[in-house]
Amino acid sequence: MTQRGAWGRFLADTAAVVRSDERLILLFLLLLSLAALAVFLYYTTLLLEGLPDPIPDVPPRP
Repeated sequence: MTQRGAWGRFLADTAAVVRSDERLILLFLLLLSLAALAVFLYYTTLLLEGLPDPIPDVPPRP
């Protein structure tokens, strides 16, 4: 059996098992997790930008 045939059979089996209302719930959870990831990355970068710069290795010239 080819890889493509196995994948198509898997999708057909999944479509038969998962009802449409469950698909909507799964889609909502997927979108919610993407939104949570975006918020987490936004606040992480905001926090990291607020940190002071590291001390340079070379001392400043007088």
